[in-house]
Amino acid sequence: MKRLFERPLFSVVPAVVVSLALAGSVVAQPAPTAKPTAGPTAKPTAGPTAKPTAGPTAKPAGKPAPKPEPKPVEKPAEPKPADPPAVVPVTATPPATGGAADEDAPPDPAKRGEAEEHFKKGLQLLAEDAWQAALAEFLLSRELFPTRTALNNAAFCMRKLKRFDESLDLYEALLREYPNQSADKKAAAQKEVAELRTLVGTIDVIGAEPGASILVDGKARADYPLIDPLRVSAGTHSVRLFKQGFQPFETTLEIAGGQTAKVDAKMPALVASGTLKVSEKNGLKLDVLLDGAVVGVTPWEGTVATGDHVIQLLGDGDQGTMPTAAPVAKDELSTLTLVAEPLEAGLIVNVKPLSASVRLDGVTVGRGVFDGRLRTGKHTVEVLAEGYFPKRQEVTVERGDRGELKFELERDESADAWRVPSKIVFDVTGGVALTPTLGGDVAASCAEGCAQSLGFGGMVMINGTYEFGSGFGLGLSAGIMQASQSFEERGTSLTPVGLDGLSGSANDDLRLRGVLAGAHASYRLGEQFPIRFRLGGGALISDARAVRSGTFATRSGGSFDAPALESSSLSTFIYVDPEVSIGYRLTETFEVGVGVQGVVLITPSAPTWGGDENPTLNVTGDGISSYDADETTFGTTGLIVPGISARASF
Repeated sequence: MKRLFERPLFSVVPAVVVSLALAGSVVAQPAPTAKPTAGPTAKPTAGPTAKPTAGPTAKPAGKPAPKPEPKPVEKPAEPKPADPPAVVPVTATPPATGGAADEDAPPDPAKRGEAEEHFKKGLQLLAEDAWQAALAEFLLSRELFPTRTALNNAAFCMRKLKRFDESLDLYEALLREYPNQSADKKAAAQKEVAELRTLVGTIDVIGAEPGASILVDGKARADYPLIDPLRVSAGTHSVRLFKQGFQPFETTLEIAGGQTAKVDAKMPALVASGTLKVSEKNGLKLDVLLDGAVVGVTPWEGTVATGDHVIQLLGDGDQGTMPTAAPVAKDELSTLTLVAEPLEAGLIVNVKPLSASVRLDGVTVGRGVFDGRLRTGKHTVEVLAEGYFPKRQEVTVERGDRGELKFELERDESADAWRVPSKIVFDVTGGVALTPTLGGDVAASCAEGCAQSLGFGGMVMINGTYEFGSGFGLGLSAGIMQASQSFEERGTSLTPVGLDGLSGSANDDLRLRGVLAGAHASYRLGEQFPIRFRLGGGALISDARAVRSGTFATRSGGSFDAPALESSSLSTFIYVDPEVSIGYRLTETFEVGVGVQGVVLITPSAPTWGGDENPTLNVTGDGISSYDADETTFGTTGLIVPGISARASF
């Protein structure tokens, strides 16, 4: 059976889970004396048992006969090695995790001692909160000689490292492989499974080529079509599919816990391709990893897309090669002859953003994530992404080390990547125009007994804008506007020619309708939900119309019902139009929004009743009469226009 640390970690966890699923055996366990949880326990101590805390568990060494349950703690209080668990050989045969020529083999009892040493080392590392290193030890112990405690401890470390999907796999395997564990231990593991499922999402791949390798965050996870759900921790992930003879597919996903993200992975046949031939100088049979996906065993030859690729060879034990650049030209044969060497260390590199390239000793080995085996010694890691300042760090790894580097690139605000290109934008806004009053003498004389309506109307504007990359824009505007208001039982007078006015009341219907034309300046910020500020100004050419009727007392003591008269005049206003709105981007070039405008109308000469020609009427017994020349609006009038908008950019 091969050792877990001899292969990339992405191949370790699936192998462990598969072996658990197939083994079908139960390792002998001591009879429990205290209620444990899914957490670590260490070496027993004399005296009464105590309630354990969450974390991995360890069991005392000795013969397979039952012994008292160890006193659990969240992690060992001292780095003193805890006794490893007692184990008995399993009866089923777990699958090997090595290269293509491996065959299944039962656990070797001779490796139990080595497994115990790695288990004790894992407990020491737990005491130091060295989760990554402790995980490697527990997984290796589990690979050498499977035990429930090594599996539980590995699941605990995975959770501490926030690798929730892999932790969930291991806790589920714990329940599946050890169904006869004590009720309290089973309940603790079940609780972990329930919690982790809320932190894990699923990727559903459709439309890909059968047999395509699926890589998530640079790790080979499965082949298409998927047999089991492809689970990942909630967050941002890169997904890549590869199959010889087809164009690779790559995308980035944002996945929420408990949700499924569907990936439609179209992989057209290669149009521009070349041939890549890979061999090991000494004739060793090693797995060939092309851009992280296993494509065969050396010697290997295949058709791949033109461009830059990365080749790594991995085999039994520590044998393999460092990642090597493999450029492929169209219709040409590229040959690589590599020499296997011991790769006795490992390195994990995580980068934000996920789109960043990771270079190891000058070779690009992936985007966002690298997880692989290396030769011991000094290495240089570089990470770079468009629009960010690059970073570089040297790291030295010793035999058995499993190093981890984390980078978070700083955004370069001056980079072209963040410069939004200028564009031409057209938008239409429309809404309901509201005003408490149109003002003027008519509104001023509406006193006791008079009723007036709310000023009501509408406004539609079309705006054309040249918008700079900074979000600032300049443009032209045109539109139409109307506002109306009515007054009833307003006290006024009707004046016969040469006589005193006749008292009475009038009903007025006022309407302001016209065309607007002007210019504006705007500023827009945000992407998915952009906010826009705009200030416009120009001229309103309007028709100010008034319709008036009423009832008046005549000089003879009678009553006169004045018929409706209409007066209109052409008026010019200056308008100022501040606006704020928020939009929702439907596509790259189209968005809708809601907003509010404030329209201020200013004129030096307000429209009046009658204008240049004041209409008259004949009052029985009093002769030709007319109304006073009342102003029908204020010289300055304001309206509020809440509305909606649609915008298209080119």
